[in-house]
Amino acid sequence: ACWIPLLRSERVVVAGDHCQLPPTVVSPDAQREGFGVSLLERLMQRDAATLARRLDVQYRMHAAIMGFSSAEFYDGSLIAAESVAGHLLSDLPGVAADDWTAAPIHFLDTAGASYDEEVEPDGESRRNPGEADVVERVVGMLLERGVAATDIGVIAPYAAQTRLLRERFVGAAPGLEIDTVDGFQGREKEVIVILLVRSNPRGEIGFLADYRRINVALTRARRKLIVIGDSATLAHHEFYQRLLDYWQQHGAYHSVWEYAW
Repeated sequence: ACWIPLLRSERVVVAGDHCQLPPTVVSPDAQREGFGVSLLERLMQRDAATLARRLDVQYRMHAAIMGFSSAEFYDGSLIAAESVAGHLLSDLPGVAADDWTAAPIHFLDTAGASYDEEVEPDGESRRNPGEADVVERVVGMLLERGVAATDIGVIAPYAAQTRLLRERFVGAAPGLEIDTVDGFQGREKEVIVILLVRSNPRGEIGFLADYRRINVALTRARRKLIVIGDSATLAHHEFYQRLLDYWQQHGAYHSVWEYAW
C-alpha cells in the first residue's frame, strides 16, 4: 500500500525507529522473501550516514534508564533533557524516599531461586510463576511507598505471563497495567517492571534474542526501571551479559535472596 504514494512523490520523509519493534510477519514464506525488513530498515542499511538524521534529545527517561539503550542501539548519542535526566520516583508527591524510590534502575536476579519457566497449559507460550510472585511483592512494596497504581506498568515478553499476572492481580491495584512489549510500544509509565520469564539450564531465551523488542521494554519507564530475570540463563548471551554489566556498574544489581519482602 505504501508504494502507491511513494511512486507519486518527489521526496519521501520516513519517521520512526528501526531499533524498536520489527514488522509483524505471520507468513513464513513472506518472512523468507524479506518482508520482515521494513522500508525504514532498508533505507538505514543502504546509506544511513547520508539519508538519516537522528533526534538525539529524549524527554522521557532518567539518564540511567536511557544509558544502556543509548550505548547499545544509538552509538551512545542520546541525551536526556534536563527536565528528565535526574527525575526519580521519590520526587513525586506522596512517595516515600528510600533505596527503591530514590534509585532509577534495579535488577532482581532470580538465579538459584528455582523460579523455572514452564509452558502454559493448553498453549505454547511460556510463563514463570516464581517471577510472578516477585512482581506481586514488588508492586505491593511500591504501593506501600505511595506510588499510584496508575503510574505502574508491568511488561512481560510472553502473553502467557501477562495472563498469569492479570489473574494474580484481579481486584487488586486498580489502574495497574499489565501487557506485552508490543502492547506498551509508544507508551510510558513512571515505573516499569519487566519480567524476562526465561529460566532454564540450557540458556535458551527464545525470542528474547530479538534485542529490538527488549529495547522497547527497557525504554518505557520515566523514573524507575525494575527488571526481573535469571542471570544464569541470560548470561549465555553477550547482549544480556552487557546488560548485567551495566546494572552492576551502576550499583543496581541485586539478588532476590537479599530481600525478606
